Amino acid sequence: MTKNEALGQVRQAKSAHIRWRLYVQGMVAGLEIETQRAPVHHKDCDFGHWFFGEGFKAFGHWPIYQDVDYGHEVLHEVYHLLYRLLQEGDQTRVAMIMEQLVGISNSLLAMLDLLNEEILQAGTDNF
Repeated sequence: MTKNEALGQVRQAKSAHIRWRLYVQGMVAGLEIETQRAPVHHKDCDFGHWFFGEGFKAFGHWPIYQDVDYGHEVLHEVYHLLYRLLQEGDQTRVAMIMEQLVGISNSLLAMLDLLNEEILQAGTDNF
């Protein structure tokens, strides 16, 4: 893939993550959201599909990519707790955990920005 294609894939992956987070926030706000829109497991979301597929093929050996992997997995672990608390109706803890989830999500997006920068600075046009 070319550098421009790689940058486009990272942009699409970021968008997929942002959509997922919006669905989670909708659930917290009381909206009926289909579970496939906000899957609990980190390999089941659209971002995870890219990350463990095309993303891994191109960038799996990059250290920043491995950092993104860890951040993404932690995000979904926190979401799993949030999902369970939502089902239990514990709104106080849901609000607290949601704040943490948004913070982790923002960190994940920042790591994707770093991946984007590394792609831009790479000495090759093909990945």
